[in-house]
Amino acid sequence: MVLSPTDLARLLEGAHGGPNHSLRAALALVDGQPSPRVAGLVSRLTASKREVWHRVAHATGTLPPPDDAGLTRLSEWEGEAVLKLTPEQLGLWVTHGRTIEQVLLDHAREVVWTAGMIAVYGERVRMA
Repeated sequence: MVLSPTDLARLLEGAHGGPNHSLRAALALVDGQPSPRVAGLVSRLTASKREVWHRVAHATGTLPPPDDAGLTRLSEWEGEAVLKLTPEQLGLWVTHGRTIEQVLLDHAREVVWTAGMIAVYGERVRMA
């Protein structure tokens, strides 16, 4: 599959902020203090974003994400960063025989999966 930077940006934007089945929609289901499972999912996704984009930055010579950004800011930064990549950069090999395009496509899937898990835990009523 050959995707353009614009295609990947659309996929990531939908995974992050779409009206349904997105990270934003899932987080909106969390009422009050998030459960430890939701907090863990958010923490893991934040770390994953950093890892993915540090690999991309290393392979392309571009800037990595800001160190002080949380999940929301990283998601916004990511949407802008992917649009700055060229089709040639998307074809660069980064790890384990995978291209930047493949890594970012897998990352978009991870965002949607994580959103689904957050939605499951966010809809549950917590008892003290």
